[in-house]
Amino acid sequence: MDRGEGIYQLPSSNTSGLQNIWITLRGTGFLWANKALDTTNANSNQKPGVFPFGEVYSEIGLLQWASLLLESRVFSYTRNGWFQFGNVAAGTKLTIPNNKELRFWGAGVEAKYIWNNTNDTFPSVAGYRIGTTGISPEGYIVDGSNFQIKFVNDFDLLGLYSWLPVKAGISLGTIIPMKKEAYVFDQYLLDIGLSYFGPGYDFFVLYSLAALDNFTEPLIVTNLPPGRKTQIAFSENPMYLTIGGKVRYDNGISISLFIPFLVSQNYGSAMTPEDESALNRSTSPGSIFYDEHQKGLTDPFDPWYAKWKIVAEISFPILYKQTGSEMMRNFLLMKNQDKSKKIDIDEQLRAGAIRDSVAASEQDSRQRIEDIKKRREEIQKQ
Repeated sequence: MDRGEGIYQLPSSNTSGLQNIWITLRGTGFLWANKALDTTNANSNQKPGVFPFGEVYSEIGLLQWASLLLESRVFSYTRNGWFQFGNVAAGTKLTIPNNKELRFWGAGVEAKYIWNNTNDTFPSVAGYRIGTTGISPEGYIVDGSNFQIKFVNDFDLLGLYSWLPVKAGISLGTIIPMKKEAYVFDQYLLDIGLSYFGPGYDFFVLYSLAALDNFTEPLIVTNLPPGRKTQIAFSENPMYLTIGGKVRYDNGISISLFIPFLVSQNYGSAMTPEDESALNRSTSPGSIFYDEHQKGLTDPFDPWYAKWKIVAEISFPILYKQTGSEMMRNFLLMKNQDKSKKIDIDEQLRAGAIRDSVAASEQDSRQRIEDIKKRREEIQKQ
């Protein structure tokens, strides 16, 4: 069963347990320097701005193997100095019904309907935005209705080895916008994570990718305002490596901290005045960006996303009844912890016994010497 054991973007295959209700409050913040639409001025509009967001998430246990999901970005990008409502989502998470006990392998599916409420003033990478659809500091977003699905597999080594509280997970998914316009693309999601579960704390690392259809070759993006054309390579998709930790309390509350770092890499020309000028001059074979010029590209592109983020969460139960699998997990974690303590106590007892034995031996030796001296004095007096 799941007590909020997912890792940021990677959900657990486990469900929350029948009639359990969890609420998670999340705050996300990062600094981002807007890459100007006009790349002829290298210093134009690139002062770092602070972007804070607030989100709420809830998982409600419907059946032993099914949960209801509700979530929303309550505070998103600002407009005229005011925070805007970001999105709302509803969906379900289903798992194979063998989760009454601690299991080594778990599989599940998470499906959501997402309605994005982005406005036409949200910041975008190099101005690559048409209305409410475009490339933001966090990646590609499409206004309106979207469908997201993730297929999750995780491997809980504690289910095989009671002394190894490590869990690995992987999810594959996609986001499909309901709009069908020239500048609207599907996205493909990949998350791979590894967690260590202590008796009251977790540590984890996660790799996340949100890719466009550019796995085999760069995606040519047209219809950019005004009539511009660029390409986005696979390495320029939003990719993050996230490290983090969680503290768990007996009453069900948990506090998490995640720090995602951008690992995307530029491909080809970059969004600089020098590269833009070189691209326009690359008209002959052997020129630095000749291949791009032959494709008719007018503008460079690079992964000018948020370089890092800080994400903090607090999760707490509204209704909570500990599941059997969670009791088994806690028992094994406590057992491992108690075993290490017993070993320490035994070592201390052995060390104490040795010290007592040495002290007793020394005392016995001193007493014998005293007895010998007294006996010698008695003989001499006779």
